[in-house]
Amino acid sequence: MELIEKSAVVAEIENRKRKLLDHIICESDKEWAVRTAHQLNRIIWFINTLEVKDVNLEKEIELVKGDYEQVDVAWNNDFDFIARHFFELGFQKAQKGDKL
Repeated sequence: MELIEKSAVVAEIENRKRKLLDHIICESDKEWAVRTAHQLNRIIWFINTLEVKDVNLEKEIELVKGDYEQVDVAWNNDFDFIARHFFELGFQKAQKGDKL
């Protein structure tokens, strides 16, 4: 799974919008460019409504691992794999707007 900084996506859209508006050659292109810029603004607005939470997965796994050590339960690397799998699954579902 690859994550992208939300601010980097917004900055790229802003950059493309600026180039679009700066390179209007004739009057007939102006209306199209302004409408397109408006749609890009709506996309930026939508992106800014997305909630982003920072999760330090390594720290969370270590916390759980510590709980297991306190009750003398052997920690198996399979737990790391399972934790990562369900974290990524939850993240993908959240991005799609699906309920778990």
